[in-house]
Amino acid sequence: MIRSGTALGVGAAVILSAMSVASGPSEAAYRLCALRDGPSGPCTCKSDGDSAGQFTVVSKSRCRIAAAAPAKAEKGTEAASTPEATAAQPNATAGTEAPSASPQAAAAPRDGSGPITTGALPSTTGTRLDQVRQRGKLRCGVNTGLLGFSAQTESGVWAGLDVDFCRALAAAALGDGEKVEFVPLETSERFDALKDGRIDVLARNATWTMNREVDLGLRFAGVLYFDGQGFMTSDDRGFVSAQQLSGSKVCVEAGTTSEKNMDFFFKSVGIEAQAMVFPTREEMLKAYTNGNCDTYTGDRSALFSSRASFPEPARHAILPEVISKEPLGPAVLKDDGEWTEIVTWTLAALINAEEVGLDKRLAGSADPLSDEQQRLIDGAGESGEKLHLDKAWVRTVVAAVGNYGEMFEANVGKGSPLGMERGLNALWKRGGILTAPPMW
Repeated sequence: MIRSGTALGVGAAVILSAMSVASGPSEAAYRLCALRDGPSGPCTCKSDGDSAGQFTVVSKSRCRIAAAAPAKAEKGTEAASTPEATAAQPNATAGTEAPSASPQAAAAPRDGSGPITTGALPSTTGTRLDQVRQRGKLRCGVNTGLLGFSAQTESGVWAGLDVDFCRALAAAALGDGEKVEFVPLETSERFDALKDGRIDVLARNATWTMNREVDLGLRFAGVLYFDGQGFMTSDDRGFVSAQQLSGSKVCVEAGTTSEKNMDFFFKSVGIEAQAMVFPTREEMLKAYTNGNCDTYTGDRSALFSSRASFPEPARHAILPEVISKEPLGPAVLKDDGEWTEIVTWTLAALINAEEVGLDKRLAGSADPLSDEQQRLIDGAGESGEKLHLDKAWVRTVVAAVGNYGEMFEANVGKGSPLGMERGLNALWKRGGILTAPPMW
């Protein structure tokens, strides 16, 4: 509640989309009062009239019982005399009034039921979901160009498995899979882009490791693609095993897990090879195609992607050894639990949808669903509302990009330029290890 005669400061005038400003009940009826947007944010309380996920903005004195003493008055002026005024006008003197909240300052409801507003709210306000909705688009960090995972077509359209995940997340958060800004990132800058707030999520073939979660403060939402490191070399060499690579010059990209994995593997099998480290994937591939190194190591998905882009793919052999486990998945910062859950359950929805046979055509039609399909939509919808998602968010996601199996086949499967088998990425009940927690 905003009391008459009390001017709100600029910080308090910014109102989160999950909050309402109303005359409401008496202040005695408020509970659970807190500065939910940090020390500079508005004080919000729960009232009997607030629905789930909503709060009412009240005077800051409700959150600051021991209000600071009024600032020393300037000559000829009077400092604010009430705790409410002191909290609301930390820098104001009598005769001045801070800007009040405008109707345009309120963002769209976090349940996605209202229009997205990009007006006066700064990008640092509220939760990550609030920021995405205030902006009206998801900022997704992707590879600069990895065929099958994230690459631009000749017409400039982004395509790939990681790209489709970005669109699925936009469909969950914004109700529209096309509301995505793709931010191409080099390996060396991908995690800094998350920390700096340049992106909302990283979907860039990054390996889920303890070091990256504990030391870098990230959270991986799950495994989008089970991968492993391998080696590619010229088919003219006639090699059938990586254990024949003694004396080779091996290209590897800096800043990846591949360099350490390669060193460990070569040492364990007694291979003497020369590692040639390059700062970017582009430079590494150029060195390989120019013959400056005769072997290229990296995630097998990247090897298949690179080979498919070469003028003569058949002249390059991917050796059978898999020397590491590389669970690749989308990552976010760990400081926003709600956003982490949204990203996690969007990935789980794609996998569960394939399990129950909910595909893109069915999700986007009015055809009746099976009991299992309806159970997925209803169960995820009920829990999703607590994350401020639409009740039919899973249906919206699958209608936008298809289920996991459809995404895989379109981007990296047998019918794609990469021609990859499902392998480990087949569903758990079809010989693979791909699974997701139940959502009902």
